[in-house]
Amino acid sequence: MTRKFILDNGATVLIDRMQDVRSFTLGFFVRTGSESEPPELQGISHFLEHVLFKRTRRRSTVQIAREIDLLGGDVDAFTTREYTGFYAHTLDSRFAEALDLLGDVVLSPAFDATDVEAERGVILEEIGEANDNPDDLVHEVFVRSFWKSHPLGAPILGTAASVRAITPADLYRYYRDRYTPANLIVSVAGHVREREVAEGVERLFRRRTARRENALRKRLAGRPRGHQHVTLTSRHGLEQVHVCFGTEGPSQASGRRFAANLLDIILGGGMSSRLFQEVREKRGLAYTIASSLNAYRLGGYESISAACAPKNLTRLLEVTLRELKRLKHEGVRPRELAWAKQNLTGNMVLALESTISRASQQARHEFYFGRSIAAEELVARVESVKAVEVDEETERLLDGRTLSLSVVGNVGRLPFSSTDLASAL
Repeated sequence: MTRKFILDNGATVLIDRMQDVRSFTLGFFVRTGSESEPPELQGISHFLEHVLFKRTRRRSTVQIAREIDLLGGDVDAFTTREYTGFYAHTLDSRFAEALDLLGDVVLSPAFDATDVEAERGVILEEIGEANDNPDDLVHEVFVRSFWKSHPLGAPILGTAASVRAITPADLYRYYRDRYTPANLIVSVAGHVREREVAEGVERLFRRRTARRENALRKRLAGRPRGHQHVTLTSRHGLEQVHVCFGTEGPSQASGRRFAANLLDIILGGGMSSRLFQEVREKRGLAYTIASSLNAYRLGGYESISAACAPKNLTRLLEVTLRELKRLKHEGVRPRELAWAKQNLTGNMVLALESTISRASQQARHEFYFGRSIAAEELVARVESVKAVEVDEETERLLDGRTLSLSVVGNVGRLPFSSTDLASAL
């Protein structure tokens, strides 16, 4: 059971005590990501994540690296479209050390100009690497085109131009505006003593008073609207063509998300899914094909991804569209729904064995819903979904109006237009 505390300065502390493990995960989650960024500062959340690990007021870059290695386990950070996370996973005897190190990194950065320039170079290399990876690129092209008028469509890494333009002063102001105590969730899961965690975090924040959050988020648009598109990015050196289909899906807060998750599994969530069986197993058109439900606070989308030889592209697109149409018109089969429920609930329960998964999940629940949701409640919600609800979700997702396609590869033109996609379903 997760215990929740709100400190006087507004920081949220979540503690999930696990008896049968010898480790814990400590995470600092900040309610800011690429969605929160002004257009002229695209990539600043990710840039800031890098800079915070470079130097603090008490520790040099080398000291931070050495202490991370001494902790053992895993220390890392990541930036998403909606929040930024920093976490340490290590042995239960190292809680005080992990809290001191991670707290120093997140709460006391030095913002040395030399470090900023070094990380600028690292991030520009990261952007170049992502652009050279067709799996990453095809999804990035899809999202940018699909949500082109909304901050959720902006690239998490930023662009080379925006990253070059960000100054140390920009980073410091953004940190002051967004890394306020009220914007922080401290999430701990594992073999820890609740009192030690609560007292340690309270001491860490003792001199961090409440600060008003800058109104960046209030400038955001409302729910993102999907823009139907067909986009081709030619890459002549690639042996395979990389494909990403997508259509509008439910947000995290939507009651439809459980039916949508089950539909996603039936569609392309495993080796026995419809698309894997039709595209890979029966016809050998691709090594793999998979679907994914991407749900955020304000909206979401369902995507289908695959890679194939250029000669197979037209056939792969035709078979995929035919399977989508068949699923829409025939509905889900009872055995498919039963299998999808077993798959989804099994993954939910297995995630409970990982301290990293539990610390991350309770932080996400707090971010999206304002409370931690017990696994039993989630499993019950999945089990209660009826076939008619999945069929209704299929009708919504596959109405054709927002069905879009991005392709990256060595092809001259695409066999389908936006009109073709809309009419195919």
